Amino acid sequence: MPARVSRRSLLGGSRAAALAAALPERAVGGELMRSFRIPVLLALSAASLAAAPLMAQVPTNPPPARDTTARDSTAVDSTTTDSSKTDRAPTVSPGIDSTRKDSAAAVGEGSPEPGEPAARWRTSWFPYLAGGANDSPVLSFRLRHWQAAEYEARSTYTAAFNADAGIAPKGSRYVAASFRAPEYWTGWRLVVLAAAERQARLGYFGLGNNTVFDKDADTPEMPFLYRMRRTRYRVTAEVTRHIKGPLQVALQTAYTRARFSALPGPSTFLTDFPQGDFTEHDVSGRLALIYDTRDNEYNTHQGLLLEAGTQAGTGGDNYSRQYAILRGYFQVREGTVLAARLAGAGMGGTSSLDARFALPGWEKEVPVLGGQNSHRGIDYGRLTGRGVLFGNLEVRHDVLPFGDLGAITLVAFLDAGRVFEREGFKLTTKDMKVGGGGAIALRILRSTILEFNFGGGPDGFQFSVGNGWMF
Repeated sequence: MPARVSRRSLLGGSRAAALAAALPERAVGGELMRSFRIPVLLALSAASLAAAPLMAQVPTNPPPARDTTARDSTAVDSTTTDSSKTDRAPTVSPGIDSTRKDSAAAVGEGSPEPGEPAARWRTSWFPYLAGGANDSPVLSFRLRHWQAAEYEARSTYTAAFNADAGIAPKGSRYVAASFRAPEYWTGWRLVVLAAAERQARLGYFGLGNNTVFDKDADTPEMPFLYRMRRTRYRVTAEVTRHIKGPLQVALQTAYTRARFSALPGPSTFLTDFPQGDFTEHDVSGRLALIYDTRDNEYNTHQGLLLEAGTQAGTGGDNYSRQYAILRGYFQVREGTVLAARLAGAGMGGTSSLDARFALPGWEKEVPVLGGQNSHRGIDYGRLTGRGVLFGNLEVRHDVLPFGDLGAITLVAFLDAGRVFEREGFKLTTKDMKVGGGGAIALRILRSTILEFNFGGGPDGFQFSVGNGWMF
């Protein structure tokens, strides 16, 4: 029996899946902090907040788990189904991986086995700690109505309705509602999101790759020299269709309304935008090609996730963007993973300011450039431009593994990146901002990961908190 299946006894198949899926996969936003004394408090608080209420949500009699001894979840082709068996999956099966070419045929021919109904929908609610944009910590609460996936599925759930809200000490706050269905329909994925957020301390250092950070000028008398406020409303819908094997195509539509405001006192934002307050509207569409061979989506050990796409938007005076995000994972040994990411994007036309702050990644945008989501060696929002190029390399090693119960992981990382504002995008290593450091990650059950990053770069020491792996 594969090692993955044998660990199932730690919690019991369906109960492990139920516990894991109840936790948030990845919280909204990210956080960068500068204090050494906050990490321990965050770690202890997050573990107690996340774990305690979830135990009360686990049903007394979970549905029986399917026989998964024929499949190995650690292999790239772990979801291959033997069409000669009589216990085929039902037509709509959350446990079949829709990104594999043989799964569609197996599901189409099968029929539900008597006495094995699909997993029932459950409702969970719990508080949790999350990161924010230069405002920490974000105390959040989630109400979740979800259906657990089979234990060996690539995702811990087939579909989920989430309602989230959070507030941070310096005035940042958000509310969000989403529906995610990674495995509910055979061959299809769907993500719908509506969110409203106020980022009270968003970083702004100017436009371009050569902006200056003056530590001596960043004083209590001028606390907002490199800060501004952004209030953002965003609605997105994305549908993904499996093509063949690991290939998928994704279409996204989005509407964004963003208001930027200067904070009291002198600031770089006020220098660049003397009006101090303006609002942008952007209707955009994005088409992307996806190549996905990951062993699972919640704690990847092996495989590739490659995406490339084109986007068009109405923000500014209309713009277009071509981008690519390439990710690779290699398990060096049990408990040790080498992970790498390379991303780049270039814009044409005249884009909005808001569009410069994120890449339109598959099912989740990537804030750029700086902070726990893109570059841990520089401040959140440190570099802003029409084009961006960055790379990340990290080694993750479980120093205290507890199987499906979780793990304590040490991470060593190296990040590098730059932006392009007045010049066009190009592949280059010139003027790269390089940083590196280490992190301590706490994995709770099969999905929730809190990462505390200690990095250094051209502007000195940086501390940040990430929810889930960086990529």
